[in-house]
Amino acid sequence: MRKYIVLTISCPDEEMAEIATAFLADFPFESFDTAPTTEGATLHAFILKESWAECREEALATVADYGTVVSEEEIEDENWNERWEEESFSPVDIDNKIVIRAAHHPAPADAVIDIIVKPSMSFGSGHHHTTRMMCRAIHSLNPSGRVLDVGCGTGVLSIAAIKCGAEHADAVDIDPWSTASAEEAAQLNGIAEQISVLLGTVEVVDGRKYDMVLANINRNIILNDIDRYVEALNEGGKLLLSGFLVEDIADITTAVSVRGLCPIAQSEEEGWVCLVFKK
Repeated sequence: MRKYIVLTISCPDEEMAEIATAFLADFPFESFDTAPTTEGATLHAFILKESWAECREEALATVADYGTVVSEEEIEDENWNERWEEESFSPVDIDNKIVIRAAHHPAPADAVIDIIVKPSMSFGSGHHHTTRMMCRAIHSLNPSGRVLDVGCGTGVLSIAAIKCGAEHADAVDIDPWSTASAEEAAQLNGIAEQISVLLGTVEVVDGRKYDMVLANINRNIILNDIDRYVEALNEGGKLLLSGFLVEDIADITTAVSVRGLCPIAQSEEEGWVCLVFKK
């Protein structure tokens, strides 16, 4: 039986817990669970024991500014994720237009876009501000043609793009767990033939062209890979970026604008940002 480490972090408030979650999502954690407390919020992060040994020092240093590590506890794999899904995961309703839910939740009204996920990571299940903002932007743009979803996680954005009108999506992630999760989600939604899930960085799609590129990752990866995103876009294509904070807007906007794209939309939630550009 596999063994996990559950990292318990005490945060000043839920916003700090969300920021810590966003940074920890860059490491191979498999699930996050945040609960409010009288003192702020408690974040639990679950990771395989062998993976934790490889990234422990870096991960702890990453979250030091956002909370205090209370404990690192070893636990058996007792299908705790399934228990969390059934007991704690709640559907996400985005403006009565898109609902992200688990399979055991009732389906929404016919007019609402219905996205089914197996929520192995709360960061990839629609609860995070950046996922909601990206879904809103996708819906508002009425996508068509081909879409690239970089850092796809559970595949929510690829599924949203397809259900909002896109013909095909390439969903790319460097984490094998994420690609497996995205493949499962595509099957749950009955659109597996319209989503190609690829393991690797954005380089695995070099030479392909898209009408929309989605990147909900983080500031540093976006700035490092921005040339590839722009090159992948057809003329008139849309670039949707999120996963960063308000203070990063200037750097992101400058990097995209100098490459010839024009900003066309911006949204913010609790300090998180989504930017939309047109080529």
